[in-house]
Amino acid sequence: MGASVADRRFASSVRQGGLDALDWVLRFAQDLDPESPEYGGVRNLYDAMGREFVRRGHGLCLTWSACLGAFASLAAHGLTGDPFYRQRVDLIAHYVKGNQNLDQSDPIRCGSFLVSRDRTFVDVPDLSWAGNLFVDLYRLTEDEDYLARAKLAADWLLRVAAMSHGGFTSFYLLESQQPVAYSHASDGEHGFFLANLHDVTGDDRYGAPLERLADVLSGPAQHESGAYYASIRADGTPVFEGWDEESGHPFIEGIEKAVTGPRQNYYAARFLIEQHRRDPKPRYLESVRRCAEWSVDVFRRYGYLSEWLTLEDGEWVPDGHPDVAAPGAMIRVWLPLNEVEADARWFEACCEAAEWTLRWQRRAGGHPDIEGAILTEPFVIAYYNSFAAWGLLDLAGHLLRS
Repeated sequence: MGASVADRRFASSVRQGGLDALDWVLRFAQDLDPESPEYGGVRNLYDAMGREFVRRGHGLCLTWSACLGAFASLAAHGLTGDPFYRQRVDLIAHYVKGNQNLDQSDPIRCGSFLVSRDRTFVDVPDLSWAGNLFVDLYRLTEDEDYLARAKLAADWLLRVAAMSHGGFTSFYLLESQQPVAYSHASDGEHGFFLANLHDVTGDDRYGAPLERLADVLSGPAQHESGAYYASIRADGTPVFEGWDEESGHPFIEGIEKAVTGPRQNYYAARFLIEQHRRDPKPRYLESVRRCAEWSVDVFRRYGYLSEWLTLEDGEWVPDGHPDVAAPGAMIRVWLPLNEVEADARWFEACCEAAEWTLRWQRRAGGHPDIEGAILTEPFVIAYYNSFAAWGLLDLAGHLLRS
């Protein structure tokens, strides 16, 4: 039996919501001035009250924010076939390439990416966001430059950022040549990148770290509730990165407290689903299932997914700031988990998360600077919208195929 009228309307609204959120990023946040040093990048933080983009935290345009826009654009191109989205991906790729160091005489920097052109430290997950983008574009275009750059990124990751417990340092300070003392749940993004690169190259250097990384994420990096810690030291101590205002970078040792966030859970769980496909150990899928149960419970209990939650007296307490990226991120966990084990709970959660996201999408009429954007506070974060769009578009593709 075909889909009902209501089902088709829901699928259409999810598809359009994803496209509209992405179009805000591409038509408004992306820097389209060929004379700008940030040309092709995505300006990350928009002050809707002041009607201007502002530099804050890691910088104005961020490598991983641009990559998120590219992945959402590839999803949009797959749904629509509109060449506009591929053109914007190419422009983002040009920007991301410009953030990569190619100086072979400098082993500390060669292959790495600056988090932004405002900072002098490496946000290590950038390596894998950019590397995954380059691998995907290599598969699409067979352009060897993309593959060469992905290898350089992976080689830097393995050479400079590897930690003794099997994870990777979260940040690396270039001027002092100092890594921070903790890894991050976004190690899952590194795992996903290394697995993809191993698939296209067959080079065992990229496949070798995967089992140990999966064991760390599904073991000491996961709280008994199912949530993955935002960061841990090599000895398993949970920490929060924080921000050293005086030095302009995250704290070296981190702050000793147990913190989690839905986007951090996305990275770990998404990789473990991939690792289970490659190496079907039951503990990997069980780890993802526990994370999914925890995240669905939190979403339904509080009515939103918080940016950060802190462990207090055995309970995860939200910070009160709804994270509009988080539902899209978790859709990209719940949906593939549903495909692996066909459990209706995960598909139902995807639909609830999509409905929540669409309620916060602005139909501003007369205010084109926020038209289509998803926000719960008086500022718009571009990578939140890209993450939301990506999740909505993945769900729309699934609904339209059903």
